[in-house]
Amino acid sequence: MLESLKQQVVTADQVGIIILLVILVVISGVSLYGIFRFFHRSRVIDDTPTSKIRSAHQGFVELEGEGRLMKGTPIVSPLSGRHCLWYRFKIEHRVKEHDIGSSNNHALTNSHWETVNSGVSDNLFLLSDETGICVVDPEGAVITPSFSKTWYGSRSFNASDIASADAALSLARLTGNNNYRYTEKRIDVGEALYILGRFKTIGGRREKLDKKGEVRDLLAKWKNRPDFLLAGFDDNGDGEIDMGEWQKVVAKAEQYVEKSFGERLVQPEIHTVSQPIDSRRPFIISVESQEAIAGKYRWYSRGSIIGFFFGGISFVWVIGVRFMS
Repeated sequence: MLESLKQQVVTADQVGIIILLVILVVISGVSLYGIFRFFHRSRVIDDTPTSKIRSAHQGFVELEGEGRLMKGTPIVSPLSGRHCLWYRFKIEHRVKEHDIGSSNNHALTNSHWETVNSGVSDNLFLLSDETGICVVDPEGAVITPSFSKTWYGSRSFNASDIASADAALSLARLTGNNNYRYTEKRIDVGEALYILGRFKTIGGRREKLDKKGEVRDLLAKWKNRPDFLLAGFDDNGDGEIDMGEWQKVVAKAEQYVEKSFGERLVQPEIHTVSQPIDSRRPFIISVESQEAIAGKYRWYSRGSIIGFFFGGISFVWVIGVRFMS
């Protein structure tokens, strides 16, 4: 087999060899990135201690608890109609392409799947442990769901005439019509969750207050509203805000922020967890245990090592066979 590959490399055209070398370089580069990325994630998971919601520090934390719905309108998965904490769905249609065979003029049929509808939930839900409740914003998270299923049917999904995924699959098998493919992933209510992300408390005395930052942000908003500034602070009516008038604008912004701080300090604490500001820190929501997730990333890292050496060794071998033999 090796001799056959060697002969193909020797006889291949120059463009084909260049494309092959580029592919091998890409494999090695992506694998090298994967080695560090997946190993880093496994170390972060192993090294971050699990916190309780009531005593968690502000910043990057690891939490474990039970997933619950917030009060109000529930989160409902569009395909199964189930109440859940999070969902992702996709509906695809089989598109058939007809070609004329060159040898016997018979029509050959190829097909591929085109997405006709898809969506992902970004609704907030709750994480609860024995010490408190935390609001979870799943946007941007790497999510491991508790339910994942793909099935087929005869038309674009309609919950009114397809009761469940199993019923749709049975119908497709019975009629032989499977031109639509449905995929649903979700986290069910009441699942035990592992979350790694940015913990922040809003309201109460644990909230970190940045007076300078909030004054700066408020002034930036006011600058985008010149009519507001002129109406409230243009004392001499010249249509401009001079240095003396700007000092009054700054003082007013500081008063607004100080008043806001006072109101927030007496409000009840609301704990939240969301995507970290630092992109190097992962945001993970999973129904798997901490040990399972860390182990999975270690295996990904080992697989990336294999890919890196495969790409590198193959690159050197192709160079040697084609240009140095």
